[in-house]
Amino acid sequence: MSARQTDVVLLLATAAIAVMLFGLAPLLIHVGRLGGVGFIALAALTAPLHYGLMHETMHGNLFESKAWNRRVGRALGVTLGLPFETMRFGHLAHHGFNRHTYDRPEAMAPGQSWFSAAGLYYFMLVCGNDLLYAVMSLPLFLPESGVLWVISRTGDHPDTQAMRNAALRTFTNKARVRAVRIDVVSEIALAALAVWLWGSLWWVFAGAVVARWIVLSILDNAPHYAMPLDSGLNARNTHMPRILAWLILNQNFHGVHHHAPQTHWQDLPAAFQNAKRPLDGNWAVALVRQFRGPQRLA
Repeated sequence: MSARQTDVVLLLATAAIAVMLFGLAPLLIHVGRLGGVGFIALAALTAPLHYGLMHETMHGNLFESKAWNRRVGRALGVTLGLPFETMRFGHLAHHGFNRHTYDRPEAMAPGQSWFSAAGLYYFMLVCGNDLLYAVMSLPLFLPESGVLWVISRTGDHPDTQAMRNAALRTFTNKARVRAVRIDVVSEIALAALAVWLWGSLWWVFAGAVVARWIVLSILDNAPHYAMPLDSGLNARNTHMPRILAWLILNQNFHGVHHHAPQTHWQDLPAAFQNAKRPLDGNWAVALVRQFRGPQRLA
C-alpha cells in the first residue's frame, strides 16, 4: 500500500470514529454505560491519530494540493473541536519560534518558586493547552479593532514580537477570520446535534471531547520538556514500538520532524536512520517525565 493510500485509509477510519462519536453510534447500536466508557476510551486512544492527520495538513504533507490540505484540515479540526486556522498558526509559530516565552510552559521565571508555578503548569499540562486553543478562536468574532486589542494584550516580550506580528497578519486576514468563524459555528452546531442524538448518554460525547483534549494537551510539549531555552530546532527523538507508532504518525521522531517539517510522517523513521543520531530514551517515559513539574532552565 502506498503512502497516499495509507493516508486515505487512516482518514476514512478517523472519519468513521468521528461520525460515531457525533451521534451515529446510538442510532445504530444500543450503547449502555459500559459501552459509553468504551467510546470515551476509543476517543482518547485515537486522538493522536486524528490530530496527527490534521498536523500533516498544516505542513502540506497529506495531499499534493494546498487547497485539499486546508479543506481536510478544517474538517478534522471541526470534528476535534479545534479550528484549523488557530491550530495551524500556533503550530507553525512553535516551529518558527520554538521555546519562545509562551512555548516553554515548564520554565520557571527568575526568582519564581516551584509552588507558584506548579498550579498553572499542571492545568496546562492536563487539559489547558487545547482548551486555550479553543478559546483563542472566540476573539475572532469581534470587529477587527477588537482582534487588534486582544493581540496587543498578549504581552510585550522581546522574543515574541515576531510572533505577534505574524498573529496580526494572520488574524486580520479576512478569509482566515471567516474560516475560523464558520468552523467555530460548525463545531457548536455539531456538538448540539451530538448531545441531542446521544440523549441521556450525552455524557459520552462530552467525555470523548474532554478525553481527547486531555490526551493532546499531555502530548503537546513532551518532546521539548526540560530542554534548554535556546534549543532551537532540536527536540527529542524517542523509541516507540513500530506497531504502535502509527497511532501518533511517527511523531516519536519529533526532532527529525522539527529539522524537516515537510517530511511525510511515513518517511520520518528512514530520515532518523539517515541522520545517524542516538535515540533520546523512550516515548512513554518522556510523557511521564513531564509530571515532575516546573523546571529552572538555562
